[in-house]
Amino acid sequence: MERVRETAVTVLMLFLLIGTLTIVYSLLIWQELPKTLAMVLLFSLALLKGIVANLHNHQSSQELSCQDTRFIKLVLLSILSVFLIIVFISYVLQSQQPAAALAFIISLLTIKKALDFLPAD
Repeated sequence: MERVRETAVTVLMLFLLIGTLTIVYSLLIWQELPKTLAMVLLFSLALLKGIVANLHNHQSSQELSCQDTRFIKLVLLSILSVFLIIVFISYVLQSQQPAAALAFIISLLTIKKALDFLPAD
């Protein structure tokens, strides 16, 4: 049962991350807040809080290894860099060169930082 809860936490966290990036994208590009998505994210955040609190009470403390934290940072920075590339393409299509250049530079810096977390062979 704990494995199911841990999987639910992971899925909810990824959903919240993708939903948050979608809301930020909508605010940046269309200047519009998707209210339905925001409400769904709010309810899933409440659900996530309940599951994490329940897991915290039932689980002994486990520490992440250095390799685990490096992998998590790599995945999160990769998701962020893909999001920034999508924002860059949107700004280019809207002919907003200064904003596109800023998104491109931040994307390059994010990719460079993500490459630092690649596992060394």
